[in-house]
Amino acid sequence: MPDVVSFQKAIEATNDSERALLIGNGFSIDYFSYQNLMEAAELTDDSPTKALFDKLNTVDFEAVIRALEDAIIVEQAYGNKEHAEELERDAQVVREALVKAVTTTHPAHRDELEFKYDSAHEFISHFRKIFTLNYDLLLYWVNLHAERLNDGFGLGGISPDGHFRGPFKPNAYCDIYNLHGGLHLFQNSKDEVYKAQNTQEGVIATISKAITEQKRLPLYVAEGSSKAKERKIYASPYLRHCFEKLRAQTGHIFIYGHSADENDAHLYNAIFRNKKIDCVWFGIYKPDDAKIRSADAKLSRFRKLGGSKVSYKFFDAESAHVWDGTLEE
Repeated sequence: MPDVVSFQKAIEATNDSERALLIGNGFSIDYFSYQNLMEAAELTDDSPTKALFDKLNTVDFEAVIRALEDAIIVEQAYGNKEHAEELERDAQVVREALVKAVTTTHPAHRDELEFKYDSAHEFISHFRKIFTLNYDLLLYWVNLHAERLNDGFGLGGISPDGHFRGPFKPNAYCDIYNLHGGLHLFQNSKDEVYKAQNTQEGVIATISKAITEQKRLPLYVAEGSSKAKERKIYASPYLRHCFEKLRAQTGHIFIYGHSADENDAHLYNAIFRNKKIDCVWFGIYKPDDAKIRSADAKLSRFRKLGGSKVSYKFFDAESAHVWDGTLEE
């Protein structure tokens, strides 16, 4: 049975090396769970929009809206004006459902978590680069509190209304990479990515207005399979840039709040096929024999499939005390 060390011991063992962090939903699950977004959207089971999610086998709001918009064009071309108008109304229902899900599931203002930021910042301060799979704003807010890490938008300008900064530029200083996009990121027709600013109204208000009034959707990857996720990543220059940075990472990489399931195989393939990685440190929350065996089997399989010699070790994720105090002594 592999050993599981405390987070502090894992940090001490890597003090002389470069460290990067990959975070999943476990980082912010107490405050925002994107898996529950469909439930929060409150689309009725007998509605055609809910049926469309089911038929497409997706929780990706963008995919459903794009399908409706394509259908509107077809109906208009065939002279079915009334049905086209019905589909447009349904598309707006889905947009507004996304807004409802975001605003009901997510804290509205970063000040609501002010008392939590010090411990969260202490956690991320151990890493030079952070790769995140989360759509929520918690890492964004933690970094605003600390103002320590760059996100690649520093060379971009502010929009006239003061609500967006961008575009993202690959040559700008960047330490945070949103591998699967985020609620605060919007991509225009030129594939340029802008981020929502944390204005006095709050960034959630900016996101909501962009979705309902401007009919824009955040840039995020919510496909069901690893291959589908990878296709969407490579379709966006920004997401592709972030993914390539993961593939080129060196030193030790810590993984926190992620299950290492097959639907994210593209991430583990990128890590284990990278000969510049010294060791993968995988966090297990409340580790017991069953969880350790499961994680060991998953990582062993990814390493074998990649023909990799990269080692991996385990740490107790709870001992990092990300949101509830100082690091364990």
